[in-house]
Amino acid sequence: MIQIKHRNTGEVLYEIDADALAGAKLVGKNLAGADLSSLVLRNCVFDSDNLDEVSFENSDLEGASFMGASVKHACFDGANMTGVTMTDAILNESSLKEVNLTKANLRYAKFHNCNLTGARLVEADISMCDLRCDMPNANLTRADLRGANLAGADLTGAKVDEADFTDATMTDAHLDGCYVERAINACAKHKPFKPKPHVVKKPWWMVWAT
Repeated sequence: MIQIKHRNTGEVLYEIDADALAGAKLVGKNLAGADLSSLVLRNCVFDSDNLDEVSFENSDLEGASFMGASVKHACFDGANMTGVTMTDAILNESSLKEVNLTKANLRYAKFHNCNLTGARLVEADISMCDLRCDMPNANLTRADLRGANLAGADLTGAKVDEADFTDATMTDAHLDGCYVERAINACAKHKPFKPKPHVVKKPWWMVWAT
């Protein structure tokens, strides 16, 4: 019997009759605030779960699924997330520093205000994502960023070799130290924001009078 407890209160949030959590099916559970740090959670299914404020720090989440889950204000720092599926997941305000998201499926996920400093996203599918977040020194080699929203994102020093930025929104994105010429369509889409001048239209009778 394994008990999943709240990381602050120690309250038991869920019990599972098993010797290990790897491969566990935890679909639709409310595990908000749970301590799941430094655990082997390979191939676990967290689809549609409430995982807000959960700690997955340094856990092995290879092949895990978070489709449609709410994972806001969570911590994944140092976690192995190779091949995870996070389609439509909401990870706003979460910390994912130094995580390994190689070949992860993150389509339509929301990473608004997340911290992905030093994250590894090699060959990850990040298309149509909300990536208005901090990603300095991230490795985005061959990542699929088609249609992603990177407005205002910090990609300082990120490695973007062969990453596909086709149709991505990159208004005011910070690309200092990025070799965008090695990426696909990154240069064409990097257009600094220029506010339109405020024009006061005169009434027709004033125009006619002049």
